[in-house]
Amino acid sequence: MNILFVLSQMELTGAETYAVSLIQRLQDMGHKIIMVSDTLNSELNIPYYSINLNNRKSPLNRIKHVLSLIRIIRQENITIIHAHSRASSWPAYFASRIANIPLVTTAHCIYPVHLSSKLMPCFGDKIIAISEAVMDHLIKDFGIKNNNISLIPNGIAVNRFSPQIVLNELREELGIQPDARVISWVGRFSGGRGKLIEEMVERAFPEVLMNIPDLNILIVGGGERTALMEARVRAVNQQFNREIIRLTGLRYDTPQIYGLSDMVIGAGRVALEAMSCARPVIAVGERKYIGLLTPLNIEEGITTNFGDCCQMQAINWKAMSRTMIELLKDKDRIKQLGTWGREVVVSRFNLDMVAGKVVGVYEGMFHAKIRRRAEVRKGGECL
Repeated sequence: MNILFVLSQMELTGAETYAVSLIQRLQDMGHKIIMVSDTLNSELNIPYYSINLNNRKSPLNRIKHVLSLIRIIRQENITIIHAHSRASSWPAYFASRIANIPLVTTAHCIYPVHLSSKLMPCFGDKIIAISEAVMDHLIKDFGIKNNNISLIPNGIAVNRFSPQIVLNELREELGIQPDARVISWVGRFSGGRGKLIEEMVERAFPEVLMNIPDLNILIVGGGERTALMEARVRAVNQQFNREIIRLTGLRYDTPQIYGLSDMVIGAGRVALEAMSCARPVIAVGERKYIGLLTPLNIEEGITTNFGDCCQMQAINWKAMSRTMIELLKDKDRIKQLGTWGREVVVSRFNLDMVAGKVVGVYEGMFHAKIRRRAEVRKGGECL
């Protein structure tokens, strides 16, 4: 199949990493992928078209977006469209209807609900929800029928995100002593994610640093709030009189960063990637603090996409600090939880399995389209 992936990325987010990993697996399966997005941060050997889909305030711009997608659909002989955001699903919906091809949208998060979006959801023929909380949100807030939604989680390339042997060169590059303990946080600095890590730097990390003197904290990411992050990190480093928290910027060697870490803090795909690398994870998202992932709370983590997709709840920063301190002092538990987490991801989030389910959605839509055409043709013959 020739599949058009439509995103609306202004920066690197989980939606792009989801799409990129899925694209690579679909290519291995023999499918041709074409991508449309505002920007593309990852290196991919596929046709890529840049369209500013976020510039949608003007009705004229929206019409231009639809016409641009129709041109690409015809030029690339597209079979199916796969959208990955609200900004991309709207023009993709109208382009798919005009071109008479199926549209599937992956819902990655909890979306704002407006009267216009309820009256015209524009998700397409099928929706893939990455968690149960997202699925419930689509049914409750947008009135989507249950049988139009497929619950398919994030897929993780478990061979790439695997237990790592970290070379000393990486520690030297980052200025970390050979035996020093490390916590890593990975994510963007914009929106709720940025506000979350800013508060964490001020309200959770100092207590941990006072109890674990050799600790190093890596903050991997970037975005529009970088200057604010730099100021907050500088203040904590001055408090402890050394570069104890490091801003690394965007990095594409995250498996090695996870492997370097004694624990990882994150939500969404970051939590799964770190678990796949056999690292214990403290799950905290934009809406909720789940805590240290264990067999007792893993289902809550999965259901809420590790704190990103649920009702907003206040974070107990002191509880988070205590959890970090206790775990850093227990090497056996770090190893035990790492082994368990790897098993969870391999058995439930393996990219090969997830890609197979996504292709199943594609094939179901494609065959449904063929059946509809046959029924129309048969009806015409009867007349």
